[in-house]
Amino acid sequence: MALRRAHVKDTALGQMNDDENPYIGKVNELPVPVWNDLLTELPLGLLEEDDATAAPYIEELTTELERISRAVDSDTASAVEPSLWRETALRFRQEGLELLEIHRDMYLAAIEEGQKREAEEAMTAHLGKTARRAMSPERIQRLSLFRVKPFFDKINESKAGLKQWSYEGTLPPKGQGSGTTALPENWAYTLPVNVGDQVEADLGGAFFPATVTRAADETYDVQFFDGDREMGLDRSMIRLVLPPKVAAAGEEVDTSSMTPKQLKRWRKQQEKLQKKNKK
Repeated sequence: MALRRAHVKDTALGQMNDDENPYIGKVNELPVPVWNDLLTELPLGLLEEDDATAAPYIEELTTELERISRAVDSDTASAVEPSLWRETALRFRQEGLELLEIHRDMYLAAIEEGQKREAEEAMTAHLGKTARRAMSPERIQRLSLFRVKPFFDKINESKAGLKQWSYEGTLPPKGQGSGTTALPENWAYTLPVNVGDQVEADLGGAFFPATVTRAADETYDVQFFDGDREMGLDRSMIRLVLPPKVAAAGEEVDTSSMTPKQLKRWRKQQEKLQKKNKK
């Protein structure tokens, strides 16, 4: 996140895209002590709500983040502004506090539901077993299946906010990549989406092929490959499978930010365009 915020590419470990697994690849070639440091958990003290209590943990994380980054690759770490390490530590504390609050609300909702069910059982104790097992419409709506989704939506929203923060750093130097139209590394989640675009949409935590059927008010409706529909999706829940036409005539597109799957689709698209132009 710190490297992305600084627009410094992670050439040392090669983790260039959001969907790459950070636990495989070049990371496993690191010396064991560095590998352990890189994948260690963040200190729970970051979640102390009192700023003064959390301060030592913030400073510890700031120091460790820069130290580990330099241990992985000194040149890459040196390209990051020193103040950005602490900024990253503070942003991760904010993320942790948001997730803690969401899980606290989920826990309290579970306690409340348990109390309601106990009260309902007491009220219907005089009825037969069959009657007590009957589900009222109100109780059906309180089932975990319906109650949990809003909490997971909040978690996804929080995670999307963290990702967006990482992309909001200063722009790369002018002239970089001259002659090539460079797609932003997060183009699949940030470039405009239009009706008719082929995308992958988040359905319960996994992405499935879909077509955009409505795009308005910063929300999107999609139809999945099997005909099912989902409405009011946030942009962070929509992933483009092909980049829009961003290159002018004669320019090349920098495909380094594409996944192998996206690159394959893009090449097929280019082949179709070439055949069409020849006709």
